[in-house]
Amino acid sequence: MAAGWNLEGRTAFVTGGSRGLGFAIAQALLERGAKVAIAARDEAAVKAAAGRLAAGFAAGDVLSVVADVTDAESVNSALAEVQAWQGGLDILVNNAGPQLTPSPLAQVDEEVVASAFDTKLIGFLRVSQAALPFLSGTGSGSIVNVVGATAHAVIPNTGATAIVNAGVVALTSYLASEAAAGNVRVNAISPGMTKTEGWLTKTEAMAKQQGKSAEEVRAGMVQGLGIRLNRWAEPAEIGAAAAFLASDDASYMTGQVLRVDGGLTKPVA
Repeated sequence: MAAGWNLEGRTAFVTGGSRGLGFAIAQALLERGAKVAIAARDEAAVKAAAGRLAAGFAAGDVLSVVADVTDAESVNSALAEVQAWQGGLDILVNNAGPQLTPSPLAQVDEEVVASAFDTKLIGFLRVSQAALPFLSGTGSGSIVNVVGATAHAVIPNTGATAIVNAGVVALTSYLASEAAAGNVRVNAISPGMTKTEGWLTKTEAMAKQQGKSAEEVRAGMVQGLGIRLNRWAEPAEIGAAAAFLASDDASYMTGQVLRVDGGLTKPVA
């Protein structure tokens, strides 16, 4: 059920939108009235995802775009396609990023870290630079970056992910400062443990190795990490937070990182 049509008449572009958090965010934006273009490198996957998203909505509310955020030409082409589709852009959600294998920093391959920087941190910058000329300067222009709890808390064996995410926090702050002159807001959401397809698959594999159920594995991680709300997030909860930041309900917020992590990172200030 839609939470309200507070994004009606707006156009959004979501990278990494074929699955996981990107798909959930795209769905939340659609439910609130936006027309949404989702992008991913895999043409078959992004078309299939667009088909699932479009169910129950008007024809033409969803566009699938093939784009590689590590390639400037591909990004520019994707943004031009979105511009031609709706004649403008109001919302950019930077979500595309790799899932790194847990490893101590002392053992991580530097090429893996460099690739992660190129895909996520530089990728977010690359897409933002291409999108800014298209983003509305009337007040509806908004960029939402997807960060991650590792930017705020030390979680064992996630150092490579953490330093990339920390860079996205800095990117969000500096880009917000610069984009404000064009009346474009830039914020970020920082999700905690969320029941995406990727994490469900991981915890099922862990459960087989440990002779437990996947639910028991996830519950153990909740206890180990000390998540205050004592559960994992549903993808829709992350989507709702992103949609809030993109909406006029957050019209006086910019340069902020909204932690949607059930109290995992427990900030004091």
